[in-house]
Amino acid sequence: MNLLFAFWPFIGKVLMTTLFQLLSIFGVFIVFGLILYLLARYMRRLYVNILGEKSDIYFTGWIGTPVHELGHALFCIPFLHRISEIKLYQPNSEDGTLGYVNHAYNPRNPWAQIGNFFIAMGPILFGSLIIYLMVRFLLPNNESLLKALHGSTANFTTLSGFAALMVNVLHSSVDMIGSLFTAAHLHLWQFWVFLYLAICVSAHMELSPPDLKGLGMGFLAILIILLITNIILILFNVDAMVIGTAVGRWTSLTTGIFTLAVAISAMTCLVSFIILNIISLIINRRLFF
Repeated sequence: MNLLFAFWPFIGKVLMTTLFQLLSIFGVFIVFGLILYLLARYMRRLYVNILGEKSDIYFTGWIGTPVHELGHALFCIPFLHRISEIKLYQPNSEDGTLGYVNHAYNPRNPWAQIGNFFIAMGPILFGSLIIYLMVRFLLPNNESLLKALHGSTANFTTLSGFAALMVNVLHSSVDMIGSLFTAAHLHLWQFWVFLYLAICVSAHMELSPPDLKGLGMGFLAILIILLITNIILILFNVDAMVIGTAVGRWTSLTTGIFTLAVAISAMTCLVSFIILNIISLIINRRLFF
């Protein structure tokens, strides 16, 4: 009976430690990834439903798709996945595929299994980086936009920390839209090039069903490895919480870039919504929501 009473607190500690680690380490990827995924999905629906299937190929796909596929491919390398075939842009009229990366790995390798998560998230991670680089090196007068990178911290282990982050993202998005669409910017060719490229990249940060499957497989592998690690550490009275704290501090550095990516994606989604609905009113005499 004493063993039973000791067992349940031990299991509870393992589960709570694992949950803390998952939120600390992967909360920033999951939450921002979901927001960017939903924005990209809605934006592509706008273009396809108003301008037709070929708008995805000719207007946004020829830039957005290579960025998407490179995001997959680049994360294959550190996680020991062998790329057997890659097509950065090859539209297929039969199944709607615009590009693909075929890769293989040793399923017995835990590191490669974890890699499934990051390879699947690759288009969102790499796309966010590309948006940041475009703001930094292409857009003039970018000081106000880059402020989103400073002081952005993520704490997904408390409800107040998560709420504060979401408020910060909302305020940053509103401020960025105001600082982008100024009279000074509208006269610059760099602004219009940036806007077009941002729309292309943002629209293709959506994950396909195979991407989502890989995401789930990788997350399951991470969960199992963390559970096993925490059982061993707690059995030997080692503070397993330090893993989540230490790694979470490093991943929070990406919060600023993700905040910037969300703000730019939200802005391009809003711009696309307004322009495409004007076109829809002219052609179809209706609005698309």
